Amino acid sequence: MSSERIVQWLESLGQLDFPAAIVLAALVVASSFLPVPRTFVVLGAGAAFGLCSLVVILPVAAAASALAFMLARSVLRGWVERQTEKHAAWRLVAQAVDDEGWRIVALMRFGGPLPNSVQNYLFGLTNIGLLPFALVTFLFTLPQIVFYVYLGASGRALLLDDGPMPLNRVLVAMTLVIVLVILLLVSRRIRAILARKTGVMTAESASS
Repeated sequence: MSSERIVQWLESLGQLDFPAAIVLAALVVASSFLPVPRTFVVLGAGAAFGLCSLVVILPVAAAASALAFMLARSVLRGWVERQTEKHAAWRLVAQAVDDEGWRIVALMRFGGPLPNSVQNYLFGLTNIGLLPFALVTFLFTLPQIVFYVYLGASGRALLLDDGPMPLNRVLVAMTLVIVLVILLLVSRRIRAILARKTGVMTAESASS
């Protein structure tokens, strides 16, 4: 489902009343458990409902991520382990979390290459505790979620010529560039860590 379709669907609900909030919450939950791009959901919510959609998105996203994490650690563990065995990159990320702890979770949450739902399940297989996972997840997804909601709201306001948002067009564009650069740097950092892990694991295999 494209971001445009999500926006159109959310807009058809009208204002962010209780039924619309339930639908938005369901989409956020789906992006925590299924391969549904959360970025599209957040952008769509920002465009349809504005910044007030954060009241729904932030707590629901945090709770759903924690639930997926706990399920991966319990009833879904076998299934998640089988999926992880099929993807070498997932195994490297899990090993990196076991070795370096919450720092890897923070990097992945801020700008990791894996979908949100995959991260929720994958981190459930590692030795990180629920409380550190939940806290780091909330803190390091907060800037990204707020930015995408604001971007969606700003884009819609500009298209409809509803008047300037608190930031003008130039500042919105500059913010977008800065965030993209940060995401690129974080992604490169993650890839460097995983490459180092690959080298260490290869050396250990050769020596054994």
